[in-house]
Amino acid sequence: MADLKLPGVGSGFPIQAFVDATVAGERAAKDQQLSRRADTIDVQLSSYGSIKSALDSFNSALKKLGDNGDFQKRSVTLDKDDYITARAGSSAVAGSYSIQVMQLAQAHKLGSDAVAADKALGSGSLTMQVGSESFTVNIDKEKSTLAEVAAAINNAEDNKGVRATVITDDLGSRLVYFSDKTGEDSKISVAASSNNDGEGGFSLNNLGTTYEIQAAKNAKVSIDGAVVTSQSNEIKDAIADVTFDLKKVNDATGSNPNTTLTIGYDKKAVEESIKEFVTAYNKVINVVDNLSEYNAVSEKAGPLNGDSTTRGLKSKMRDMLSEAVSGASGSMTSLNDFGVKTKKDGTLELDESVLKEQLTANFDEVGFLFSSESGISNKFNDLIDSYTGRDGVLTKRNESLNQQMRRLETDADKFEEYMAGFEARVYKQFSSMDMMVAKMNQQLNSVMAAFSNMPGMGDNQ
Repeated sequence: MADLKLPGVGSGFPIQAFVDATVAGERAAKDQQLSRRADTIDVQLSSYGSIKSALDSFNSALKKLGDNGDFQKRSVTLDKDDYITARAGSSAVAGSYSIQVMQLAQAHKLGSDAVAADKALGSGSLTMQVGSESFTVNIDKEKSTLAEVAAAINNAEDNKGVRATVITDDLGSRLVYFSDKTGEDSKISVAASSNNDGEGGFSLNNLGTTYEIQAAKNAKVSIDGAVVTSQSNEIKDAIADVTFDLKKVNDATGSNPNTTLTIGYDKKAVEESIKEFVTAYNKVINVVDNLSEYNAVSEKAGPLNGDSTTRGLKSKMRDMLSEAVSGASGSMTSLNDFGVKTKKDGTLELDESVLKEQLTANFDEVGFLFSSESGISNKFNDLIDSYTGRDGVLTKRNESLNQQMRRLETDADKFEEYMAGFEARVYKQFSSMDMMVAKMNQQLNSVMAAFSNMPGMGDNQ
């Protein structure tokens, strides 16, 4: 009830309207000042944020070229993809090779005697040899059906690489053992030791009697006539830093000729990365220009018009483009030499035909321009870090603007407290005036009543 406000009872004047008008007049100038300052800070924060975003994109484009990753990539081309796939590392030497897959590696596989799938084979043990290693699986009589023996083998903690499964055909069920690795070094054998307590005349000895389902084989591949043998179908470094995955045998004397493998520089990846570099650079320049421009026709200035931070950034970026790379030799010393030119507006233009020619003729030299210690990428990375890094110009500028915004918010809170007190005081003053007017009206009414009651005052004759 203490905050209940009523219209003037003494004067009849609209006191609340008077109070509202007085408070609005007091508030207007300060509100406008705070609002203008907040808008200015918001626009600057947004503008610097746009520049930082453009610089981050530019930095991402630089990293592809600067860490030498793109220039270390090798392209792999196969005239047929039926027989092999191939991957080449950064040290693979460019060249062409004739490949013939002579034999695929395969895992050794053995089958046991046929037995009844539901019969307990009794207790004992199975010892399995895998190459030069072996392990033994003990079998309990109560868990000795084919499926249970297979599970015991597969779950053995010291299993050296043998897997087992149950196969059922027209002749019955049998246990099939197979190595989980290909190659002759992973041949397997099985020896059974039975207590002869199985059902129906069966025992673990039935599982130790095996026949070969699939022989263990090494992979064989001919590379330019030289035969390479491998335990697996993945062959590494038969050609330095090249990995083959063999898929299918091909017969060079028959209808399937050898596969031609060509290793080269991944010029396409570098070309795309350089295009990204140009696009990202131009984005930075365009963002800076849009934020700092002055339109003479509309007489409107960008939010960062005259700002030394953006002006300095653009100037440093343009200067860096014209600098020669230390240690570069021959015809490759700057961006201009492989088709990247600066236009009048400060953006870059790429001549793709020149770039393709230089990547074909001077691939390593182009790589040196970007990825060497004093190369273009490292220089720009240092420049970007000086603006967006922990102690960068834009980072510090944003910190300063955020501090200003926090102070402005504090000022706004204090102003609201002041206005609350101001409104209370004004209302109190108008209420006091209203009470005085009410009192005066009462006194006036009393006087008028006294006059009207005097002899002769109310007589019309």
